[in-house]
Amino acid sequence: MALKRGTQVKIITPASETNEDRFEPHIRWFQDLNGRGLSIENLSRSEVEAYHRRVLWSLLQHASETNPFYEQRLKEAGLTPEEASDPEFFARLSFLTKEDLRGNPQAIVCNPNLAHIHTSTGTTGGKPIYIGHTLNDLYRLDVAPNYPSLMQDTKGTVVGNALPYEMSSSGLSFHRVFQVMQECTVLPLGKGGAYSQPDKALECMLAWNIKTLVIAPSYAVTLAEKAHELGIDLHRDFKLCHLFLTGEGASPALRERIERLWNCPATTLYGSLEVGLIGIECLQHEGFHLTEGHVYAEIVHPATGVLLKPGATGEIVLTSLLRDGMPVIRYKTGDLGYIEEDPCQCGCKLRRLHLRGRLGDQIKLRSGPFSPLYLEQHLLQLAGVGNWYRLIIENGELLVEAEMASPDLNPQLLTAEIEAHLGSIVGQKCSARIVDRVERDAGKARRVHCIY
Repeated sequence: MALKRGTQVKIITPASETNEDRFEPHIRWFQDLNGRGLSIENLSRSEVEAYHRRVLWSLLQHASETNPFYEQRLKEAGLTPEEASDPEFFARLSFLTKEDLRGNPQAIVCNPNLAHIHTSTGTTGGKPIYIGHTLNDLYRLDVAPNYPSLMQDTKGTVVGNALPYEMSSSGLSFHRVFQVMQECTVLPLGKGGAYSQPDKALECMLAWNIKTLVIAPSYAVTLAEKAHELGIDLHRDFKLCHLFLTGEGASPALRERIERLWNCPATTLYGSLEVGLIGIECLQHEGFHLTEGHVYAEIVHPATGVLLKPGATGEIVLTSLLRDGMPVIRYKTGDLGYIEEDPCQCGCKLRRLHLRGRLGDQIKLRSGPFSPLYLEQHLLQLAGVGNWYRLIIENGELLVEAEMASPDLNPQLLTAEIEAHLGSIVGQKCSARIVDRVERDAGKARRVHCIY
């Protein structure tokens, strides 16, 4: 018998029945909120903090009973799960690092009944990281919280999912979010694979009159270019209501270009393989509202690990709150940012996270370090610059390689404009080179190329 939309599916595996019972009160709490027409978006700070303490206690009890790695971490801190659920004491627990996960891929397995395993895409270097999920993780715990205002009225719409499905967590993760949590019809478009080339994706999107598209920023540009080649008018032939951008960083200037290309508003999603969905941008575009039903976020000093107060920039440390198979506890992400607690004009009460780049991605020029997205923002503010560029750094010098927005432009004048504008931004002389086509692989340019 087919299930009706909205039916609660209960997934139980024999070995995880006790673990499910442990998380069951939190699932019921979210269901009760939904039944009253509320979500975690509407709650006061004290209510969210009370939830965090309850779920941290459950998570730490689960992890310490099922995993020697986490059991040892609690012993080293001299804490019980109940004590460690207090934020002051929780900060005593040692950090989980990428090296921990790479050194022993199964170090944090708390339930061996894993339904599937994702791996990192390799963009941060080093050995791959693997994160597995139980069926309970995938179909009950991950979709228990929901964020109705931040998901932009996508409930029940047709969604095009143009994220990679192979090995990466992004395609399947958002497939479930929209299909199970938002009760949408999902088109698994993929990202340029053997059966999901851009022309086929566009054909499928047109056939089913999609209203929502979740996609990487660079692939949004690639699909728009392919539509132009095929004579498809994105403004006339598509009636998109919303674009969700994820999988790569995007400056406000690039997001605005994508909004113009597709003729609809776009917001950015911040997530990772290790933690899942971390933050959702609202239409105010003033930071990512933390998905505090799923994650517990801390900001620490990158070198000392000391916990920083809201408003101070440091390294983002995250804990996955609702996860049975391989929960991450106090995971150092390598991302920089700060948390803002002031209310947002959109009405959502969840705190906002402002990203400030990655520790390992800062471009080192003679005049100092710069975030690639900061440079992208200033470069793409120049109307003559096309959507594709590369920043080439050698011995502290910056060379910008860029396409022109129109063949009618004067390349010499645009070169001079780029050099003058970015030179004033970085505080040193820089060079520019106009090219017919920036090299890219599978619809994605390697934005930064460093030679040290």
